[in-house]
Amino acid sequence: MGDAGGEASPQPEVLRNEYPALVTSVFSTGVEVIQSYGWFLLAGVLLLLYLRNKFQATWDKMQKSREEESYKKYDVGATQSRLEAMERSRQRMQEQLDAQAEEYIEKQRKKEEEKRKQKIEDWDRHLEGKGYRSKYKPNEDGDEASGHLPKPKPKKPLRQSDYNPLMGAGSSGTFRPARRGGAGGGG
Repeated sequence: MGDAGGEASPQPEVLRNEYPALVTSVFSTGVEVIQSYGWFLLAGVLLLLYLRNKFQATWDKMQKSREEESYKKYDVGATQSRLEAMERSRQRMQEQLDAQAEEYIEKQRKKEEEKRKQKIEDWDRHLEGKGYRSKYKPNEDGDEASGHLPKPKPKKPLRQSDYNPLMGAGSSGTFRPARRGGAGGGG
């Protein structure tokens, strides 16, 4: 069946891929990446799925609270009641602060009055010839009657008296330099 008769038989047209090298190179690169880093990719995907499942409830709550906040912003009645509640709270706190300030002022007045009375008593005592009251506060031990100043507490030493840092920590921990002699061979 050759072409001896002179007429050429039509050949069926063969379809060819226009980009065969590109497809095969992308495919082979993808396969290489999966072969090299497959376990890491699998672990990453599993980790992402776990985290998504774990935090999905929290994310849903956050979305719901955002939606509620957006509705509250536009609700005039709720906003007005919130402002009124805040104002009442501020008034209560201001009243408490005023009461505390008044108590403090009253205590200060009493202290001033006590000091004034003591100064008058001291002056009266001085005029009678008994002398001024001692400016030192008496101890609870009864030093008030003797009129002596309180004895200072004995100070403990900063370090032990037998300790010397240049002597070392003890016999086993002392440093001894090596001998200076040369190689010990007898000669």
